Amino acid sequence: MQLYQGIKSKINNFTELKNASWLIGEKIIVMLLTLVVNIFIARHLGVSNFGLLNYLLAITSLFMPFFSLGFNAIVTRELVSKPANEIEIIATVITFRFISGLLVLVFISVLVYFGYFNQLAYYYWALFLFIGVNVFSAFQVLDFWFQAKLWSKYIVKARVIVLLFIGATKLFLVFLNADFSAFIWLSAIEFLCISLAYLITYLFCSGRFSFSQVNFLYGFNLLSQSKWLIFSGIAAVVYLKIDQLMLAEMVSTTEVGKYAVASRMSEVWYFFPIAIVSSYFPSLIKTKTVNLRFYQTKLQQLCDVLFVGALFLALLTSFYAGNIINLLFGYQYRGAEDILALHIWAGVFVFMRALLSKWLLAEHLVKFSLLTHGIGAFVNVVLNYYLIPQYHGVGAAMATVVSYAFASYFVLFFHKSTRPMAMLMTRSILFPIRVLLPNERN
Repeated sequence: MQLYQGIKSKINNFTELKNASWLIGEKIIVMLLTLVVNIFIARHLGVSNFGLLNYLLAITSLFMPFFSLGFNAIVTRELVSKPANEIEIIATVITFRFISGLLVLVFISVLVYFGYFNQLAYYYWALFLFIGVNVFSAFQVLDFWFQAKLWSKYIVKARVIVLLFIGATKLFLVFLNADFSAFIWLSAIEFLCISLAYLITYLFCSGRFSFSQVNFLYGFNLLSQSKWLIFSGIAAVVYLKIDQLMLAEMVSTTEVGKYAVASRMSEVWYFFPIAIVSSYFPSLIKTKTVNLRFYQTKLQQLCDVLFVGALFLALLTSFYAGNIINLLFGYQYRGAEDILALHIWAGVFVFMRALLSKWLLAEHLVKFSLLTHGIGAFVNVVLNYYLIPQYHGVGAAMATVVSYAFASYFVLFFHKSTRPMAMLMTRSILFPIRVLLPNERN
């Protein structure tokens, strides 16, 4: 029996590793493609227009929690624990997300009517376009069906095809010296194509989907479970994107352009922890119910890997920030190197936060997700308010690092329920010391 369990465990580990390799491979391709395309677009549009484009994307991002409804991680749990009901689960979640997306579109119309986002000037239509196509992001919930089955390679292929096509088209528009509006339209088409790719790939792999399986009672039950995740998502987006909004309002879209270049160079790595943790999350749920000690060991190992990876990237990027900005983006983005050298350190906490988010769900502590994000959002807004007028983009980067540290690490020490994860993260932060200790090496 022990031999059988050992073989089964090795097979599962190989499957997880293979699944993770597809996700990580995709992120490498996306990272390189995004980097190259953004370099050309940033140079082509110039600092001000590139800043305006990112201002539009930041506004759109503020409403993304209302599109997802906090269902993302919950769907993975539901599909793993209730595989026989997968059609009902998927149909219900997609329907609820569609309805929510339409309500967001109506809400945006009301805000614009009462004069909000007046910095957009002639580009209100672009905001409606971005929000409209994101209604179809409801289909992106199908990604969690592939994750639950460890079939990520299928959806990875679909996403890569779309992104390669859109990326090539963006470069072609740069070659044609296209105007700013063309890049707005193409960004919207990219949102739409990715969402439709999820649906097409799912139908190809399963062939089972029907809105007749929608269960509104079950949907409202999921909504009641996810309400804290919705609020948490709102708080998370605020402290992730509020810096660009405040820079536009308090300084200029030109400063947003410099900040966007630096932050994108920093945030392009954030896909890695999400890919790794998302791939291992289903097995962590199963492990927790079978072997609690092994579950704790896997958590520590994952956190160690995430911290070491983020630390390496932060040190390397800080040292070469000036060379990176000057070489890739040119003289017009001078000043972005100082922003990048600071902003990259937020990744240390973002990487570990990816694991924290899943741990809070597994431990049924989703309320703390809202609390931590809420504190991070509050700290970020306050620091931005005081630092941006004096330090501009550098001040926004300083606020980002401090708020991420509070939201993803320091706040965990203040409650006994989250203190175990705080200690686990502390052990990861002390990893360079731990590897020197004989008992840790053994």
